[in-house]
Formats: sequence, structure tokens, C-alpha cells
Amino acid sequence: MATSITPEAVQATAKIIANVWAEHPDFKLKDVTFADFTAKQAALEEALDDLDKKDQALTPYRNHRDQLASELNSWCVRARSSVRGYFGGNSDEYEQVGGTRSSERKRPSRKKGGTPPAK
Repeated sequence: MATSITPEAVQATAKIIANVWAEHPDFKLKDVTFADFTAKQAALEEALDDLDKKDQALTPYRNHRDQLASELNSWCVRARSSVRGYFGGNSDEYEQVGGTRSSERKRPSRKKGGTPPAK
């Protein structure tokens, strides 16, 4: 069962709870001490920082990947247009490369029931 809890939301909530708990040392949780809570909070913060650093290190690779995908997509669009021009817009080849055959396109129709023109 998936939840919509994000680590960043948990981190923000934990900071607030830690502040309240620090102001009221008589507050207790069964099986959890303030030291345990703050240690787990620090561990989560460290894990998020490590993940952010690794994410930043991957940025150049993502940019390169996106650039290659953009260029290849441009070539695919050009190739699809060329296939349509070479084989025709209603050909099996055009459909195979992702085009919609002209015989399968929805025919345009007029809308009925419009408002009459003003006199």
C-alpha cells in the first residue's frame, strides 16, 4: 500500500516535534527517548544530504541523456515525415513507424446546435 509521505515532509515534522520535545523534557514516548529521536532525525538528514550530493553529481549525465534524446527524437520525426512522403500517408509502413493512417483519421464535422447569428 503506497503512501504519500515524503522524506522531506517527515524531516520537517520531526524538526517541529524535536523543538517541542526539547522545550518539554518531561514528554515521553514509549520505547523512544529524545536521544533516539534526534539521532534518527540526524540520520535522515544525513541520508537526504548524501542523496542530494549524488543527485547533483548525476546532473551532467542527465543533461547529456536529455540532449541525445532530443536530437534522436528530432530525427525520428523527420524519418516519420519522410516515410509518409515516400510510402504515402495511408501506407502500412507509415503506420509501423508511429503515424496515423489517413483512412483512420477522424473526419471533421460541423457542430450542431450553435447560437443563431445576431440580427
